[in-house]
Amino acid sequence: MNQTRRWLSVLLLATAPLAALAQAYPARPVRIVNPYAPGGPVDLIARELAGGLAKSLGGSFVIEYKPGANATLATSYVAAAPPDGYTLLVGAGGANIAVPALSVKPPYDGIKEFAPVVMAVSVPNILVAGPHVQAASLPQFLEQARSKRLSYASTGNGGSPHVAGEILQQKTGIKLTHVPYKGAAPVINDLLGGHVDVAFLNLSAVLSHIRTGKLRPLAIASRQRSKALPDVPTFTDLGIPEFFSGSWNGLLAPAGTPPEIVQAIYAASAAHLSQPEVRARLEATGTDVFLLDPPKFLAFMHEEKRDLVKIIKDAGITMDQ
Repeated sequence: MNQTRRWLSVLLLATAPLAALAQAYPARPVRIVNPYAPGGPVDLIARELAGGLAKSLGGSFVIEYKPGANATLATSYVAAAPPDGYTLLVGAGGANIAVPALSVKPPYDGIKEFAPVVMAVSVPNILVAGPHVQAASLPQFLEQARSKRLSYASTGNGGSPHVAGEILQQKTGIKLTHVPYKGAAPVINDLLGGHVDVAFLNLSAVLSHIRTGKLRPLAIASRQRSKALPDVPTFTDLGIPEFFSGSWNGLLAPAGTPPEIVQAIYAASAAHLSQPEVRARLEATGTDVFLLDPPKFLAFMHEEKRDLVKIIKDAGITMDQ
């Protein structure tokens, strides 16, 4: 019994400084690094999290923009930051999973360098057709694609929209010409101009164009229909099962960040994103709240990487494709 008490005393003494550290956090401004330019869908998530964390934990949470190099600039920057909880990354599937999986010489592993904090949201990809395409539904589009070669655009080689196009071809047997772009805006411009036929894009990027009737939705690559577009069928609804594609965003800290700080940020983020008004605000933009705690977030990242590597190998996708 005395030995047990002695061990308990040692444990309490060892964890006391860490508990005090979490209680004092944040003692100075926290930087939330956004790998993309201001004004995009990821910026919406970053601002939502920054506001919620500041309100819950106190202190200042400041968004810092470091766009460039396919989001690897910001990802590498945070990976090398001190693991003290004062530099966080708005992680994404493209930068943390796709880039390492597709690169011959990856700039980082994408998982090992980080301590997952909270998976926050997911945004499904949606297949949209330009106004010049005479197909009112996915079956009509597939019929046209079997009779002539059509093109599909994506926001760049190796991203989830590109992979979605490859999955569609694998599952349906059609052949499409891939046209990669550097972002959603030029894809939308060329869709509207009739230069490409269809595109896989994040729902949040094209929702306004769908609502105005400028772009025609054919199917959404999610497990269930989007609350923002309840009339648009999923691929499963149309007889193409297990077709899920999209992007996710969550907060990552440098590996080695004290677990008490990680847990404090997770708890505050989860409480904020669970509020009905916050969920409604995000869902109105085509974004779904998708909360995972640190262990489940880590498991999710490993599973996604494993699945993506298989898809890449089967489809022969490269960053140069």
